[in-house]
Amino acid sequence: MKFLDLPAVKTAQGVVRLPGSKSISNRILLLAALAHGITHVRDLLISDDTACMLDALRALGVSITQTGDNDYRVQGIGGQFPINEVDLFLGNAGTVFRPLTAVLALVQGHYRLFGAPRMHQRPIRDLVDTLRQLGADIIYLGNQGFP
Repeated sequence: MKFLDLPAVKTAQGVVRLPGSKSISNRILLLAALAHGITHVRDLLISDDTACMLDALRALGVSITQTGDNDYRVQGIGGQFPINEVDLFLGNAGTVFRPLTAVLALVQGHYRLFGAPRMHQRPIRDLVDTLRQLGADIIYLGNQGFP
């Protein structure tokens, strides 16, 4: 196997067009929220999961404006959410629950994540164990190993 080391960059700019995917859409929204400055997200896949991510980010204090049918303007918060204590209902959106768990474990605050009954049957122990090894303070409110 060969590896190619790329030098670190300080900024990135450009346009990326990706196929519709709730997973990609939610990652883009989360990265845009964490970034500094404004990100224009176009052709976002509209789904229950992306609606859930939009609601969660807004509840965390991220300014998100819909500028077209599937287009959004996200004002990045530069790594620290303005709201540092909130309960977030994430429905049955695994593409929101896992990445948001990881990000919220790294920022200052107290967050309670919960979802639809089915969400509480989906294991999350591996992620939580890893985050705990990195110093995250995560408490299960129900069954150990599940949201």
